[in-house]
Amino acid sequence: MGGKRLERTAGQRWTASKLIALGLLAVDASATYIVLYLCWLSIRCQFTGSLPYLTALIGALQAAAAVVLGAYFSKSKAENTRGGIVYDAALNQEGDL
Repeated sequence: MGGKRLERTAGQRWTASKLIALGLLAVDASATYIVLYLCWLSIRCQFTGSLPYLTALIGALQAAAAVVLGAYFSKSKAENTRGGIVYDAALNQEGDL
């Protein structure tokens, strides 16, 4: 894989899809840690009930993350393809000429 990587300049902004994906990952990670802490706290305080609402929140956020990241990677794949070939491969072939 000898493709050259283009460096991002300081003036470039992140795309909206990248911000959405990173934001969702941040929310997902923080909510997961909070829910796990609440589960630990309830066990520590000898709570005798069940915790389905807390554990369902983790599953719902993981499903949302899977959908958003799947769409983001599909978009990224489409952006890096030109004429049916991968853009990095096209750049590598131009360097061989």
